[in-house]
Amino acid sequence: MSDFPPGVTATIRHALVLNLLEAHRRAGDDLPACDLYPDIIRALKWVHSQDPDRAVWLAWHALEEVGGYTGADEDGPSAEAVARCLRFSLTRETPPFDNWSEDEADRFVTAALIKR
Repeated sequence: MSDFPPGVTATIRHALVLNLLEAHRRAGDDLPACDLYPDIIRALKWVHSQDPDRAVWLAWHALEEVGGYTGADEDGPSAEAVARCLRFSLTRETPPFDNWSEDEADRFVTAALIKR
């Protein structure tokens, strides 16, 4: 397990949560067609390149937090839509990281969802 500076993964997680919620505000339930901000996806891929388990943990916590908003707000994004949006965004190229295949993105998001 890698040692990240204090607060780095929490900051990335919060950015991911806010980006997912903002994407839902813009796209509604058509989240699968959305792209999350490349810098946030780049940061998540960076964590993954250093420590894949920590990246799954980070995504799991982000999905849990978005799920909390969904439980409190009937108009919040569904867990399925959020997962599809994250999967789609992970397949985009974010230099210096290559785009992930659909299978790679699916395995990553599935691992995070299993933790839920």
